[in-house]
Amino acid sequence: EQKVEKEYLLSVMAASIQFESLSGNTEFKQILKSKKVISKLFTIYYRKLEQELSNNRKVVLSCVSAKKLGNAVKRNKIRRRLKMATRKAIVELSSSFNKKYKYAIFAKAKVYDENFQNLVEELKSKFKEAN
Repeated sequence: EQKVEKEYLLSVMAASIQFESLSGNTEFKQILKSKKVISKLFTIYYRKLEQELSNNRKVVLSCVSAKKLGNAVKRNKIRRRLKMATRKAIVELSSSFNKKYKYAIFAKAKVYDENFQNLVEELKSKFKEAN
């Protein structure tokens, strides 16, 4: 019963986190020149925000899946899985996740077949490494 309650709370908290996407080519070029953390499933590029976000429920984050990963359906599924896993990882990290950065997560082909919980754990460890 407690496990169900915890799952429900996590899902409610995850739904409350909003992603604000990186906008424009220049923002992506800037972030690609900054720091990165590499995993077998994805690469996270991150850079300090120029100004603080007024809404602390927002995270500046984009999930990217390159054309070489497959057709549009497969790429979209990869992006959706990555976003949900990221939401869950941020909720589980809560205080230790740094919202003062903007993130770009580039998916690799292995994300498609990876177990969801493994994906969340990998994201959590890499976000800790980044901060």
